[in-house]
Amino acid sequence: MCGYDLRNQAQGQRRFSWIDVTLVIAVLAVLVFWWRVGTESSVQEADKADVVQAILPTSVPLMAATATPVPTATPPPTPTPVPIVQETLLIRHVVESGETLLSIAIDYDVSVEEIQRANNLTSELIRAGDELVIPVLRDSAAAQSSAAATNFEYVVKSGDTLSTIAITFGTTVDELLSANKLAAGEFLQPDDTLLLPLLGAPPEALAVAPDAVPEASGAGYAAPRLRAPEEGATIARTDPVNFAWDGADALAANEWFVLQILPRNLAARKLPPAWTKQAGFRLEAALAPGEGEAADYAWLVSVVRVNRNAEGRALVEAVSQPSAVRTFTWR
Repeated sequence: MCGYDLRNQAQGQRRFSWIDVTLVIAVLAVLVFWWRVGTESSVQEADKADVVQAILPTSVPLMAATATPVPTATPPPTPTPVPIVQETLLIRHVVESGETLLSIAIDYDVSVEEIQRANNLTSELIRAGDELVIPVLRDSAAAQSSAAATNFEYVVKSGDTLSTIAITFGTTVDELLSANKLAAGEFLQPDDTLLLPLLGAPPEALAVAPDAVPEASGAGYAAPRLRAPEEGATIARTDPVNFAWDGADALAANEWFVLQILPRNLAARKLPPAWTKQAGFRLEAALAPGEGEAADYAWLVSVVRVNRNAEGRALVEAVSQPSAVRTFTWR
């Protein structure tokens, strides 16, 4: 032996057993496990913080309050104004001594040309006693007269014109044109039948028994002679207007006096014709113009007769010439 100690060499070479390796791996596994758990907890906390931050009030979108609609008050309906229409009133005028077309035109607030055209005059020459038709244009509310019109039939006679028919029965040319669908200026032929919408006819006028053949024309009367009011009279607005005239002593059951009271200025009312059996009529003061106003009127009277034919249609005819025309002022 060379003197080398073999026991000391063996002790310097230490060996690891599998148990040691297993323990080391187990420790490492535990460390890895806890490291992962710690990491996941941090992530979850961070996520929670983000969620909490996301729902903080500063991040919540504000909901704008929905305004409660205030109901809009429905405005009251605007009343429809009564339509204003232009109507032509045909007034008969008997020429007096000293009058000219110009003076008459000034009195009625029309032009000389309008009077010439209405009367087919080719010059301004007129004579005392001539009868003229004066076309007075005025504004009239459509509802000015509340009286309902009664429709009659009229058989045209030789010499009739729309103007003379309108004057005789108390209607207007425009109403005749409209009721009969006629064109302005259209000529009438004898025996033509016209529809006449007349105001003021009493119920008795429609109660006439129908005849197989209407009573023959020709048994007429003289034109009524006016008595009151006097021509150009001025009547206080607090007083009624009492009309009087001379005419037939007694009218048949199917005959009436027809009094027409025609407005001549805008202060005058449009009044329906008055059908009466008496030779007089009272216009009450309730229809007088307002205080400070002066209403100018013209008036005339005629006699009409009503019959019914076998078909039951009411026929009207004039059985007198219209009276002269007078004027008065109600103020």
